[in-house]
Amino acid sequence: MKKKDLTKEKKILDATAQLIVSEGAPSVSTIQVAKKVGISQSNIYLYFKDKRALLEGVYLREINQLEQTPGMQIVLDKRVAIEKRCFAYIRAMYDFSLDNPNSLSIIEQIKSLSKDFPDYISKLIGPNNPIASLFEMGIKAGVLRPIDRSLTMAAIFSVIRRHAQNIQENIYTESDVTFSDISRMIWGAVAIKPYPENLL
Repeated sequence: MKKKDLTKEKKILDATAQLIVSEGAPSVSTIQVAKKVGISQSNIYLYFKDKRALLEGVYLREINQLEQTPGMQIVLDKRVAIEKRCFAYIRAMYDFSLDNPNSLSIIEQIKSLSKDFPDYISKLIGPNNPIASLFEMGIKAGVLRPIDRSLTMAAIFSVIRRHAQNIQENIYTESDVTFSDISRMIWGAVAIKPYPENLL
């Protein structure tokens, strides 16, 4: 059996991510990816057994990059006050989206395929998702509004994704619409407690 080439695996994931951005996740095929990388389709299967595994690889890579974002350590540290952790999550998502402007769109598109693969999202993020736990703790502590966590996630995710797109498309600059502007909008939507000025 051929030995895996990590450089080639990265090229395959990069090509898949580019195709998701340009064509949409449902349209991605292993033939397209192979053509974009300049390899045979059979070479794709050395790294990923099928399209689902390929998309899963891209999803997990994007999530791993998000987890490496400065500030996520605060989000995941249960010793830190819950209000600070909730606010740090908004900041980490914001920073991640500006550093990786297509990543949130890629994550969202792959997640939207969950209806085609019933176990897809539960396998990837599972019931022990630390962000879901964070939101539940935020609700119990009276920091976040007591609404379904999927709505809290959508409010944060959608506003930040759109903001990153607007900057990328030169609709406005980051200095025109600052983190303070975006975080105040999101905090007003998801939180009960007043905006934490001291955490800016």
